[in-house]
Amino acid sequence: MTIFAALILTGFLTLLTFHLVLVTSITSIFKSHETKQLEDSECPKVVICLNLRGFDPFLATVLPALLDQDYPGYDVIIVVDHRDDPAFAFVENFIRASNKTNIKMCLFNKPMETCSLVNSALIQTLQKNLNNYEVVAMIDADTVPHKTWLRELLAPLRDKKIGAVSGQRWYFPPSPHMGDLVRYIWNIPAVLQMIYFRILWGGSLAIRMDVLKKCDVLDYYEKSLVQDVPLHDVLKKHGYSIHFAPSILMINRESVNLSSLIPWIQRQLLWAILYHSSWWKIVIHGIMVTLVPISLASLITISFLLENLTTTILGIIILGCYGLISLFQLIFLERLVRKIIKKRGEPTEWLNPLKIIAFIPALFLTQLVYPKALLSALISRKIEWRGIHYQIDSPFKVKMLNYEPYKTKEQKNKNYSL
Repeated sequence: MTIFAALILTGFLTLLTFHLVLVTSITSIFKSHETKQLEDSECPKVVICLNLRGFDPFLATVLPALLDQDYPGYDVIIVVDHRDDPAFAFVENFIRASNKTNIKMCLFNKPMETCSLVNSALIQTLQKNLNNYEVVAMIDADTVPHKTWLRELLAPLRDKKIGAVSGQRWYFPPSPHMGDLVRYIWNIPAVLQMIYFRILWGGSLAIRMDVLKKCDVLDYYEKSLVQDVPLHDVLKKHGYSIHFAPSILMINRESVNLSSLIPWIQRQLLWAILYHSSWWKIVIHGIMVTLVPISLASLITISFLLENLTTTILGIIILGCYGLISLFQLIFLERLVRKIIKKRGEPTEWLNPLKIIAFIPALFLTQLVYPKALLSALISRKIEWRGIHYQIDSPFKVKMLNYEPYKTKEQKNKNYSL
């Protein structure tokens, strides 16, 4: 029992140290950052790529925000999956009503079988425009950009050593449902690791065209499932760094149910396992986050049954410290994020008494969801993503198994993530 307790304590201290390193590092980045914006004369010619499959809940907010950017001379190219896609008619009507000349919609051509649909759509746009623009910016349909988003996203690219710039996602749960709260809780350490290990996020990402050509990025896109995570290792080989810009931390206000959340978390973990050199560190963290609280609970139970009062009390104290430290980390990082969001004039108040109460079971549920998603990511060789199934033989040997236009699912809540 003494050896078991010592191992658990060692695991707890190791996990605590790692979290402190992450939080300290990210806090330094957040507090030292300055919101940098390009002057008009410094603004490179840029194309914004938005690929659509299905009608995302906030698409009607995203499109006007894209056309309202405080940026001179940019174009928006939207690739819609199919003429029968729920988003097609809406985008067509929006463009017609906008009366803007810097936005156009294209239909998706024949998909490539060796990569994901999102990569196929991106390749379709980039191959036609490699020499027409200096920078390509990528955005997801669940990312609502603020007015100066594009200036802030592209500003770090003035440093020629930086090949790509990315923001990160943050959630303001719109409801006290378990899916929303579990995603919020899981995303916090995920974002910390993405920033620390330099994992790019395609929901708000920019890369210079000369870097894209020099590093043969399109060749990698033709063989992979995502456009963001592989960039770290690809660019690093050619001497380029990547940059995280705190001012373009983007808020997601969609809802999600648990049945959709678990496959989503699995995919996020799978992308890191397949395409990032620090994948094993992420896996070890996931295992420790799972084992430490379970081991502590087991230690307390066994010690109590054996009437070992000292070990029981010690286990309760350590478990309590673990919970309090996790809660402090959550509150501390939430405050840092709110400062950034308030500067943009966006609402930040989403907590209410019901959500605070619901956080208690959500914390326990997250401890069950995370290991399930991690295990699935480690052993899965087939995944489903918006109705499309993929076979994964190796990171850069994948195969699309089927294709059909997106079919709308019946949702009680129209704000549910697709």
